[in-house]
Amino acid sequence: MRITRNRTQRLKWLPILLVGLLSGIILGLFLKWIQYATGSLVYTLLLNIDFVPFLPDRLPELIEFALHLVVSVIIAWIYSIWIRFSPHPWRYGILIGIASSLLFIPLTLMSDRVPAITDMTAYGYWLVGHLLYGLSLSLLAKVLLIRK
Repeated sequence: MRITRNRTQRLKWLPILLVGLLSGIILGLFLKWIQYATGSLVYTLLLNIDFVPFLPDRLPELIEFALHLVVSVIIAWIYSIWIRFSPHPWRYGILIGIASSLLFIPLTLMSDRVPAITDMTAYGYWLVGHLLYGLSLSLLAKVLLIRK
């Protein structure tokens, strides 16, 4: 009986994990493509860890991307709690996208290898990417978390 309960508890996390990972991958691939296509350093900004005091300024891209995905899973977990109390999960997905796009301001101030804070084109890419993230979060949550 105990083994079944533990397995059931672990399986409850699987949809949240998938929502966070897939949304984070969508954002990462979009910004990587934008950086490749335009030269705007928005993907570099996404993976930037210069401001984390206990980490070196640079790690291999795969590790930095994994850290980005950890943050995305945490956001998906918070989002999954938030939408339990709301009939409007799409609004909250868009709100998360807009709110997270505002991180452009402090993140650009903390590093000299990312777009300048005055680079509105880079901010536009960043905003579109994060709106895409919020919409992905909402769509995937509708498919994997919200059962009606």
